[in-house]
Amino acid sequence: MNSSLREKAVMAALAMVLLYALSAAIWFLYAESAWKKSAKMYDSAKKRCESERALIAERGRWAKSYEEEKSNMPMFESGKATDTTWLKKMDDMALKHRILIGHRQPGKEVDAGEVLELPIEVKSWEGSLEALVKFMHELENTDQGMFDIKVLNFKPSSKKGYLRGSFTLTCAYMRE
Repeated sequence: MNSSLREKAVMAALAMVLLYALSAAIWFLYAESAWKKSAKMYDSAKKRCESERALIAERGRWAKSYEEEKSNMPMFESGKATDTTWLKKMDDMALKHRILIGHRQPGKEVDAGEVLELPIEVKSWEGSLEALVKFMHELENTDQGMFDIKVLNFKPSSKKGYLRGSFTLTCAYMRE
């Protein structure tokens, strides 16, 4: 099939127009998804900025709350051992809620900024679920100190209706 030079030129021009149209369509389709992605990133950054701005605006409230909690933090003399104090408080609360603590051992004092923490590892305890919940509730809400149960493991005991296990109690305090 012999095409004239003019037909070849028209076909080449038509092919070029189609290629340009195809490349423009691909570019617009890609640009649309890129715009959507950019818009989502912009919206999330805008929300993060607004939430951070709100937190900064509440700085006074957070500082006041921090100072209030800090004033409630138990204070001990520098160099004074605290493990006997915390063990006694824990044992008293456990006895009150009928949690039998078998083996317990205080860990080493951990520096957590302005606050010091003493972990107490209770390797065996036994009690009912209700007693455990009441014991944990009192630990969380007592004014005798600041406590946090970091690790709690339990399983059914050989006694019906009882649980046994282990936990790690962290006691927070400050030094003078």
